[in-house]
Amino acid sequence: MIISRNWLQTYFDAALPDAQKIADDLLSHSFEIEGVIEKEADAVIDIDVLPNRAHDCLCHRGIAQEYAAINKLGLITDRYHYHENFTQESDMVHTDIQSPDQCFRYTARKISYITVGKSPAWLTQRLEVLGERSINNIVDATNYVMFDIGNPLHAFDADKVVGTITVRNAQQGEVFHALGGEEYELESSDLVIADEEGILALAGIKGGTKAEVNETTKSIIIESANFNPVTTRATARRLKLFTHASKRYENGITSEITPIALESASRLISDCAHADDITLHAVSDIYPNPERQCSVEVAHTHIEKVLGISLTKNEVEDILERLEMNVHEADGVYTINIPFLRQDIRIAEDIIEELGRMYGYENIPVQKLEDHAHQSVNPEVYVEHRIINFLIKRGFSELENYSFVKKGDQSVINPIASDKSALRKNLTKEMQAALALNTKQADFLNINTLKVFEIGTVYLKDSEQQVCTIAIEPLTKSARKRDGTSQDQLESLLTEMKESLDISIEPEFEQNMISFVLPNINTIDAHAFTELFKVRSYDDTDSYHSLSVYPYSKRDISLWAPEEYAEQQIKHIIQSAAGHILKKIYLFDTFTKEGRTSYAYNLIFQLDDDTLTDQQIENVMNAITKTLEKEGAEIR
Repeated sequence: MIISRNWLQTYFDAALPDAQKIADDLLSHSFEIEGVIEKEADAVIDIDVLPNRAHDCLCHRGIAQEYAAINKLGLITDRYHYHENFTQESDMVHTDIQSPDQCFRYTARKISYITVGKSPAWLTQRLEVLGERSINNIVDATNYVMFDIGNPLHAFDADKVVGTITVRNAQQGEVFHALGGEEYELESSDLVIADEEGILALAGIKGGTKAEVNETTKSIIIESANFNPVTTRATARRLKLFTHASKRYENGITSEITPIALESASRLISDCAHADDITLHAVSDIYPNPERQCSVEVAHTHIEKVLGISLTKNEVEDILERLEMNVHEADGVYTINIPFLRQDIRIAEDIIEELGRMYGYENIPVQKLEDHAHQSVNPEVYVEHRIINFLIKRGFSELENYSFVKKGDQSVINPIASDKSALRKNLTKEMQAALALNTKQADFLNINTLKVFEIGTVYLKDSEQQVCTIAIEPLTKSARKRDGTSQDQLESLLTEMKESLDISIEPEFEQNMISFVLPNINTIDAHAFTELFKVRSYDDTDSYHSLSVYPYSKRDISLWAPEEYAEQQIKHIIQSAAGHILKKIYLFDTFTKEGRTSYAYNLIFQLDDDTLTDQQIENVMNAITKTLEKEGAEIR
């Protein structure tokens, strides 16, 4: 969620600090911060709002409330105002909900005699700093309210709406013409907003062209509603139509904010789209099953036990009241009325978490845990890590491939992609793909034998199994001559594994691989359990980066080194002369003759953003040669 610092300021009388300080406070108590970006006359904070807080914090109001609670500040609540001259009428829009299980609340209001045009500069700037494009004063007003208080809205041209506005399910195969010109064929599970002639909008996702607001519009109907998160998400995913509105609805919001959003938009539109005879009509509000406010009970002793600190009654009540919760205490038990916006708080532990983060986890002293009885060892974890350690110590690399594949015995109801529509029934297919990919990088990695394994779950028709697949692929004749064929090496490895781990294995051979179901282990050394997690194939000083997608080129160079130079110094000279396009230097031969030492290197060249040309490589090789000769080396 992108938050504007200047926008946030509109919630407070006191001047806020700079955006970085605001971000630091939020990071300490509420959210992960992706970054702070300074703008010309503003600054934005990129906040990682997780699904548990998307109900209330995908908007400026939610973030303002968090910041206010952290810093014990008051919020300005009356921020929207009507234009000083407007007329009110008692008639209202006719609306109907035919699918109350998919539309929890629907409110609408007609506003007549408006002027559609450019938004005022402040409104345009507010949206543009978030990366949003200004459309016109009506659309911008509805978008502003959504980003401000979290409830999406939509505006229809009232003169293009025929009869009653109905929230209903689409007819199978019914076509929806969306704003922007796209057409979508709908299913009967999709929810639409329609009049007596056709679809006005895809509920909770996007408006349609039938009642589009443009510069000729004189009267509008504003819609503010709350839709089922599950069906909204299902429709958005199936149509691949993701919008700011669908993101908020699919995470779930409270229906209690729906009329507040409508009233806020009405006030804003009366001001920024004002005409002399502007008229606000009465609100139509259908709310079949009103939400009941949730309350949670938690004992003071339970709070202190879980957090490991002592809190006074006043401290508990102060924190919860800052979070806009109504608190009543009796006999050491708090009864807390939860704000409708906070749909993430439903049990006592949720309340304790709120207290802990607002108190500040950094303020909770570290305490040594009491000695506790030895816990039993999970045999599946034990055998899995013993196999992992056995293979890593013998130079194998562990793979982690996707469980989702194109074809398998078990299908996925809502696949994330067409090639991930099933669950894997073996590990071998993906491992073959990994072997092929790494074979292409063999020179880059300076390996002549690929040794990899994976331990993971496979999904058969009637069961799941934990399987280990191991592959050995000699890449050169010398490797095969030295170590034997894939099958020779695998058979030898299996024999050693059985003896070393004292396990029984029934392997299946497939070309250069073997697979077996993880066995039951005969003995468990409980005292050595923690040692299982200490075997690593890397050092703490190692760093990692992605491989370039562009091809690499390999060159060799051999030289007689000057007497006073060690091998590492020669490498440094070569790297310095070559610059950033020399990615790897591998020593592949060295010998001494008549008091002189010869070194031979493989040089791997590659660019991160383009394909190398032969001329570029030739120029670098010439530079390396000249530099080495200048240092006294003799090129062989």
